[in-house]
Amino acid sequence: MILLPFLLFFFGLFFAGIWVFGTVLEETAYVSLLVGKTAPVEVDDYDTGFVPGERPVKLDRIPSVAYGKQFARLNVTWQGGGWDIVNVPVYLGADKSILKKGAGMSYASYFPGDGGCTILSAHVTRHFAELEGTPEGASVLLETSYGPYRYTVEKRVDGVDGTDRWYMDASSDYDLILYSCYPRENNGERRTERCVLCCHLVDGVEVTQ
Repeated sequence: MILLPFLLFFFGLFFAGIWVFGTVLEETAYVSLLVGKTAPVEVDDYDTGFVPGERPVKLDRIPSVAYGKQFARLNVTWQGGGWDIVNVPVYLGADKSILKKGAGMSYASYFPGDGGCTILSAHVTRHFAELEGTPEGASVLLETSYGPYRYTVEKRVDGVDGTDRWYMDASSDYDLILYSCYPRENNGERRTERCVLCCHLVDGVEVTQ
């Protein structure tokens, strides 16, 4: 009877250790954004069943999207390159469960066509592994559930201080901002910087009301 509290304590530590270890393994790609040198995770299956909408003649309102649901897919290409950011699913919200699956749109930003800046982020070890290799002038295609939007990368800024959060300003003059942790090859150092692509809208239907 005297040993019972000690046994309970020991088993509690044991099972807690198993849970923590399993969680760390599950979140490896997420943790590697902050510490460690991790090669980009190969993401082969982009088929989420999402079907982009056709370009509307007129857009009266943005269709409702629930938090955590996919509403778009993203492609980035440039002359001499390939579709290095390919069919990336885009979800509303940017918590760690969403960033496991694709890119997330900041809840405080605007949907494409809604008159403000759309802000998307993704893991440098996953879907945005090629972000820092994307040149100015690259083409961005964001296919939403209510029609396509095309942008041009006007500026890429590497090494932005992570505490200087200008890239999270939804009132920005840019129409689309893509960002991820920087650099991809961090030599075991903690990633405290960001790579930011600033884009202007080329084509897409805006809300009329």
